[in-house]
Amino acid sequence: MTTINISLPTQLKNQADLLVSQGYYASFSDLARTALRQIISKEELNLWLKQTKDNEVKNKAAILNSDQDIDLFLK
Repeated sequence: MTTINISLPTQLKNQADLLVSQGYYASFSDLARTALRQIISKEELNLWLKQTKDNEVKNKAAILNSDQDIDLFLK
């Protein structure tokens, strides 16, 4: 596992510490990992949405009518 150092505004650090002290997260590192995972997932979804909109504009959108269509599309 890699260790990093970050600078945070005092208020943000205090809010994070409060969540940890209330038992929502095991540690500040646990909170930071969870937050990063959520941001990465959200950005991946935003990218897929943008690609879908771009494909629709270019008339390259695929219509998926069945589970088999979905499986083939995802491969």
